[in-house]
Amino acid sequence: MTYQDDEITLKELIEKLLEFWRELWAKKWWIIALTIPVMAYFGYKAKKAEVTYTAQLTYLLNDGSGGGGALGGILGSFGLGKGGKVNLDRIVELSRSRNIIQKVLFTEVPLDTFQGKKDPIANHLITLYQLDKEWTNKKKDWTGFKFKSSDISTFKGDDLAALKMLYGKVVGGKNVKNPIFSNGFNEDTGILTITSTTVDEELSIIFANLVYTELKQYYTESSTKGNQNTFEFVEAKTDSIFALLRSKEFQLSRFNDSYRNLTDPNLLTQRRLLEIEILKLKTMYAEATKNRELADFSLASGTPDISIIDEPLPPLEPNAMSLLIELIKGGLLGGLLAAGFFIARKIVVDAMA
Repeated sequence: MTYQDDEITLKELIEKLLEFWRELWAKKWWIIALTIPVMAYFGYKAKKAEVTYTAQLTYLLNDGSGGGGALGGILGSFGLGKGGKVNLDRIVELSRSRNIIQKVLFTEVPLDTFQGKKDPIANHLITLYQLDKEWTNKKKDWTGFKFKSSDISTFKGDDLAALKMLYGKVVGGKNVKNPIFSNGFNEDTGILTITSTTVDEELSIIFANLVYTELKQYYTESSTKGNQNTFEFVEAKTDSIFALLRSKEFQLSRFNDSYRNLTDPNLLTQRRLLEIEILKLKTMYAEATKNRELADFSLASGTPDISIIDEPLPPLEPNAMSLLIELIKGGLLGGLLAAGFFIARKIVVDAMA
């Protein structure tokens, strides 16, 4: 039993390849004719592609790690003063939250979009990207839509629907290939990077800076809330003890002025009790004062330090499709498709012969 008849020799393979080459060479003008439309399409796409500008802002987070020390032991029963570790993933997710993004979107800035007139960033984006036309469908005509108010609490119906669609455009969502905003970090260095890409250079820079500002404010407030509550609690206790101590000392002073050269045992006992109570309050006040200093230190050391490393500065490098590269890509793709068609055609014809 032999397999020689079914094997293809190197010579036959070379002959077959040469046969395909001669077929392609004979059809070269057809191949060129079929390739030109594909190249034209890629060239048209490159010319029509929007020029975008990417602004990058790098920043560093040194999270507060002050756990309160002795204060934590003294006030642990109140559930106050708990510290936390740096969580860069949490920072990234916070920056993408609708709470922060919508504050940025409804910040009013003057841009060339409306001839330098101040308007919310949301309306600038709708105009620059013609989102009203993009959103229009058989169910709803959004043509000419603009947000009339920056107060999100008053939004209803169309405003809420538009806000959700715009939020998806900014952070990415279904059918959104190139979101306007992204945030990430380098696992080795811990450096975080806010990136905003829009068709307007100034808007890209403004957007990155505003996201950083809102993120820093929100994260600082949420991170220090526990320590702030602890400080306010201890300060209130300290003030309360001091007020009571002061009251008792005035009371003792008036008592001494009223009863000089005491001999009555009842009055002597009353004065002794006042002195003991004042001594107790002084001890409590000294301890409360120490705790207040600890709380103040915990608040200061527990406040995260978020600082900019590099902020985006104009001019930004424009991002645009290279016409030459797109024409080459179109030529290669068109040539491969045309060549594949003629080779497949020859194989079918030879098989039927």
